[in-house]
Amino acid sequence: MMHISDCHRATIEFMQAPECQLSLRTYNIAAMSFTPEELAQEIRKHLPHLKITYNPDSVRQNIADSWPVRFDDTNARRDWGWAPIYALEELVSDMLRSIRQKRTNKGLPVS
Repeated sequence: MMHISDCHRATIEFMQAPECQLSLRTYNIAAMSFTPEELAQEIRKHLPHLKITYNPDSVRQNIADSWPVRFDDTNARRDWGWAPIYALEELVSDMLRSIRQKRTNKGLPVS
């Protein structure tokens, strides 16, 4: 998972990196990995009464199971200094801020 701001920044940093620093033509970039329960725990720091139910979806789970456990971004970190800014805590805070702002803009209650 990656915050869109980190994704944009990584793209720009790669495009601006001096060619002599780049050892590859393509790079993996990574930021964070978490379980649904870790995400729920982080959200509960902001919304303590959050209740979650899970509805397994075998089709989507099969797709997710085919992905790598972790993207190796060692080359990007070494060659052009890639490092994400957003971790799970910042991702959740920004997500909830954005949801609250959208609800406020639509005149809906914000809790």
